[in-house]
Amino acid sequence: MNANLEELRARIDEVDRGILELLNKRAKLNQEVGKAKGNNVPPYVPSREKELVHRLTETSEGPFPKEAVGIVFREIISACRSLQKVPTVAYMGPEGSYHHAAGLQQFGQSSIYLPLTTIGEVFDVVERRKADFGVVAIENSTEGGVTASMDRFAESNLKIISEIYLPISHHLVSREELSHIKRVYSHPQALAQCRKWLEQNLPQAELVESSSTTQGAKLALQEDGAAAIAGDLAAELVKIPIVVHGIEDMSGNATRFFVIGREATHPTGQDKSAMIVFVRDEVGALYKMLAPLMEHKVNLSNLVSRPTKRQAWQYMFFIELDGHLEDEKVQTAVDILSSRSLHVQFLGSFPRGNIVS
Repeated sequence: MNANLEELRARIDEVDRGILELLNKRAKLNQEVGKAKGNNVPPYVPSREKELVHRLTETSEGPFPKEAVGIVFREIISACRSLQKVPTVAYMGPEGSYHHAAGLQQFGQSSIYLPLTTIGEVFDVVERRKADFGVVAIENSTEGGVTASMDRFAESNLKIISEIYLPISHHLVSREELSHIKRVYSHPQALAQCRKWLEQNLPQAELVESSSTTQGAKLALQEDGAAAIAGDLAAELVKIPIVVHGIEDMSGNATRFFVIGREATHPTGQDKSAMIVFVRDEVGALYKMLAPLMEHKVNLSNLVSRPTKRQAWQYMFFIELDGHLEDEKVQTAVDILSSRSLHVQFLGSFPRGNIVS
């Protein structure tokens, strides 16, 4: 073996030992932080973690890939956080679903993940303190708002504490070659988001809805002539090969998730706020509600109308604003908005997520 190569490998081994030593030093400091905080401050502080990863990513001079800095430090933070407390994170399952992937992106591997059947169950277990946090989808870039989450917020005291943008890339997974596929399983949304590709490449295949992309992958693994549409995580967990990558009809497909918890978050300077507003049944009610935002230069980033489900033909509005509720101009505008509405339910302020495209 080349002597220079042996020397370089020896130097890499030395650096790795140094990295391990520094990781242990960081872990010990994290334990000290936990003792200093006591029980009054939760181990997961999204504003602090977001600021830390952003600063490290921006100051990195390479050649280590910038996009990998966040991935590595997410797991370092996750492992160190577990020394204080291992958080339980509820999500709409099963394992391998996009909800699961979003949770892993936010909380890392050193957490306990609790798969549940519905979004309502995710809210329930966090409210009953059987889970520390929940991950719920709120919006897809092509399919729009997730009404089940919006409606559940209207009857919950939980807070939104962070948001996650997860790129959604669908793959065709199967044990078969493309020419042998006669049936394709997947969740209805995944089938809809890949409709054009399926029509062009598998026009004769039967499309069969499954309860989830993971369940579809399991069925495809067991059945001759079958395939499924699933993401990377589901394919990895089910251990089924990816036949064709990225078959979604629209590039840039992404889903936005909220992390829900019981504690409010502090301002970071890069925040959003969410609320549900019940308007009065009168002429110009919506205009009167929104006018204070314009007057105080508060940007309205999302507005969705939903039936109240309390009385026929009455509506509530799911609203998101730029800024934290503790910001003076936001607070002033929201106070006026509240005075002109029947009821306002504040869902929390949270650090702005990193938008993916």
